[in-house]
Amino acid sequence: MIEDILTIYGAKEGICNTYTLPGDKSIAHRALIIGGLPTGEYKVFNYPDSKDCAATLKVMINLGLEVNKVGQTLFVKSPGYAKFNNYVEELDCQNSGTAARLISGTLAALSIEGKLIGDSSLSKRPMGRVVTPLREMGANISSSKEGLPLIFSKNEGLMGIEYHMPVASAQVKSCVLIAGFLSKNTTTVWEKLFTRDHSERMLKYIGADIEVYGNKISIKNSKIEAKDIYVPGDISSAAFLISLALLGENNFIKIEKVSLNERRRKYLDILKEMGADANYTIEHIVNNEEIGTIEIKSSKLKGVIIEGEVVPYIIDEIPMLSVLAAFSEGKTIIKSVEELKYKESNRIEAIINNLYKCGVNSYFSSGDLIIEGGHNYFNEEISIESFDDHRIAMSFLGIAMRNSGKTIINGWSCSEISFPNAINYFKDFLRII
Repeated sequence: MIEDILTIYGAKEGICNTYTLPGDKSIAHRALIIGGLPTGEYKVFNYPDSKDCAATLKVMINLGLEVNKVGQTLFVKSPGYAKFNNYVEELDCQNSGTAARLISGTLAALSIEGKLIGDSSLSKRPMGRVVTPLREMGANISSSKEGLPLIFSKNEGLMGIEYHMPVASAQVKSCVLIAGFLSKNTTTVWEKLFTRDHSERMLKYIGADIEVYGNKISIKNSKIEAKDIYVPGDISSAAFLISLALLGENNFIKIEKVSLNERRRKYLDILKEMGADANYTIEHIVNNEEIGTIEIKSSKLKGVIIEGEVVPYIIDEIPMLSVLAAFSEGKTIIKSVEELKYKESNRIEAIINNLYKCGVNSYFSSGDLIIEGGHNYFNEEISIESFDDHRIAMSFLGIAMRNSGKTIINGWSCSEISFPNAINYFKDFLRII
């Protein structure tokens, strides 16, 4: 069992390595939830062993998929959505908000009876944001509170709606699009701000009648086909290696076969704006997703202003960027980050509290996160709290790159939620005992 306390004694220098990473979590979820809708057999390559993706795998098996896992390849046989099990006692999404929200659209549209549950963290996250549009479409969902569990009962079939997104959320958008595809008539979703578009790409790939016109997305039922899916390396996991490489001395790393989806690589553009020697090359397009190589060298950074319309693209990378900001020259302002309160932890509080322990002044004001940079190196014992949030735990490894004293990450085991065997990568950069 992975240890829950990680102790680090400073950084290594001169790292020159090439990495390939476990499959992208966002695409992997959809490879089963959306990829499993057509009738037929297909393969999913590079499926990650993260706890979140294991939860989705189990949920989809409970719904009716037959899956044989050989290494990182899944051999999937689907009965097709029309023959999914019409009753499931409980579906446990564990810590995965993506699984819970996308599966909600599937259960509601197919009139499947059952209960959707999760762990204590997921149970606190707002599910009303998917329940509201699904009920508008005709779903029969009951809940004693805003979060999980959700109880799905039989309905008369969903009708398509025109839905204006009140929050910028790829998970909510995906839920409505999946439900819309499985419903009568056309469903149209309007986004205030652009969010990740993996669901649109995956639905289009399997043949769904989906059209995207700027911030307007329309979908209706159509013939779909089971197709093999390759899951590229996780670009959000890449962010942690990139942070360690940037903060160290004389490092140069490559990350190959990684997702370079246009709406996921925005943080790389921000790093370049901060002064990072960061480059990427798109080499392939596979199942409608860009894949390529990232190259990073150790760099001196400067503070920047990150505008609110970019935040939905970088929502998972903000903790990492906040740590980098502490070691950048000047002030960094990340605007309109209210959504960070509703992740696996209240990430705004987690970032501010942990930076405070390092003597870094940061604060939340009028919806914006402000970090005052200018820090260089520490030589002291620093104890970081993960708040059971995998992205907080791994982002704050960056502190250890600039601390010649002892750095302790409490609650480290949560890293397995998204980045299986992460410690084997981080040992290249850090002196971990």
